[in-house]
Amino acid sequence: MEEFLALENSDDSLDSERDLTSDRERIRHLLIGSPQAVKRTIHLLHSLGYAEAGLWSKPQIAGSLGQPGEVVSILIRNVLTK
Repeated sequence: MEEFLALENSDDSLDSERDLTSDRERIRHLLIGSPQAVKRTIHLLHSLGYAEAGLWSKPQIAGSLGQPGEVVSILIRNVLTK
């Protein structure tokens, strides 16, 4: 989980970028499931052209976000709002 906290806290450049381009908003995607399902979904979204597989965080134990044996991975993107 520390990796996720570091990922979100180190993204201050996105905040200043958002100030310059008010037509964009930061959105966070969470995948929670078995390691195999999370990996398959990341690769499916990559094959659909939505997000490069390497942009997702390293899967971490989901803890209270999921069931025993599940992992969580996060993707942060800037999307157009207008």
